[in-house]
Amino acid sequence: MEQPDDRMLGATRTVAVLVAPILLAAGVILYGFPAATEQLWAWPMGPEATALAVGGGYLAGALLFLRAVRESHWHRVALVFPAATVLTVLLLVATLQHWELFSHGHPSFWAWFIVYTVTPVLLPAIWVVNRRRDPGTPLPGTPLVPRAVRLVVGALGSLQLVVALVFFVAPETAIAIWPWTLSALTTRTIAAFLAFIGVLWLAFLIEARWSALRLHVEAATLGLLLVGLGAMRSTGDLLGGIPTAMFGVLLGGTLAGLIALQVVMRRSVARQA
Repeated sequence: MEQPDDRMLGATRTVAVLVAPILLAAGVILYGFPAATEQLWAWPMGPEATALAVGGGYLAGALLFLRAVRESHWHRVALVFPAATVLTVLLLVATLQHWELFSHGHPSFWAWFIVYTVTPVLLPAIWVVNRRRDPGTPLPGTPLVPRAVRLVVGALGSLQLVVALVFFVAPETAIAIWPWTLSALTTRTIAAFLAFIGVLWLAFLIEARWSALRLHVEAATLGLLLVGLGAMRSTGDLLGGIPTAMFGVLLGGTLAGLIALQVVMRRSVARQA
């Protein structure tokens, strides 16, 4: 039997090559032109704060898949595939639930529909095939994430995943507390991205290798930073009051925690080196 060599298969790299520019284009459209979704996107996405938040998520995802294109070790990017599977399945369900709201005559809609019809099958298939190459051992000179940290992050991931699924199933719960105006479709879209991050954090419970988690933490940090900058760009959309304050506290606290984790683990890497 062939020994696991942590190699990226050609099919995996091909998928990353195809997915990365799609995510990058989506991020540029939404984050660069949030007021023009009626003309450029698969469906009118208002207000601008929503387009900026979703666009930030796409840009962070593009970073992960761009890194996968150049990565030689499978385990470093493996987690993005199950997390992205959850995202794409939820967005496909949201598309079918709100079919009448999409711009069916626009080319971007058919690009959206094809992507979210194919990827819920393609991404998990790639993960199942390539994961056999993962030996499950850390690379020489790379540290393990402390168990206490993994338990905390994993617990928070479980909570976020539950919240995301509640928002998806019952969007009125999010609409009542969100810091800007949402519709059922935009709520389910944001819930899908929350579930994506929740799966990444949940993986801390079963994955201790920092080398397997680092790129995902970096991408999540970028995504949350872009969401925060997007909120600053669209302050007119914010409703103010407790929801906006809580959003700022949660976003700022999460960013601070992610940055602290990266600083600690980089020092650990330096010590081992």
